[in-house]
Amino acid sequence: MGAIFFYIFIYFIGYYASNVLNMLTVRPFITNRYIAALLPVYGVALTHAYVIVSSPPPQSADMTVEYALLMFIALPVVVVTLGAVYFMWNSKGKQDDNADADENAFDDASTPSETIHNEFINQEAEIQSEADSVTEEKETHHRNAEHGTNRNEKI
Repeated sequence: MGAIFFYIFIYFIGYYASNVLNMLTVRPFITNRYIAALLPVYGVALTHAYVIVSSPPPQSADMTVEYALLMFIALPVVVVTLGAVYFMWNSKGKQDDNADADENAFDDASTPSETIHNEFINQEAEIQSEADSVTEEKETHHRNAEHGTNRNEKI
């Protein structure tokens, strides 16, 4: 039981070390932290296995080398690997849900901007039509004024 906690601790050290490394680099250096965090686990497990195989077992312990490799290395590494794969799979589902929510939020956000754009176009058209009518009035008034002065000159 202690070996499982030991390897989980090593896994989290690797996970947060990859997170810190990504924060220190300009762009993310490690894209999949869940799997990258397994590298220290496998490194420690291989070192631990080498020590178990190369040294004699304790005299008071009634266990074989195979049993020690299985119970103290293979089983904890398999549990940590399955946990990492599960968390990676679970986070991808959340990312897909967030992507769908972001797309819906984008659609909702674009609707008011389209409405504002349409209102702006309508206001622009109103201003242009008002300017045209004012220009028309001025031209009509100017023509009437010219014709009126011409009539006065003729009389």
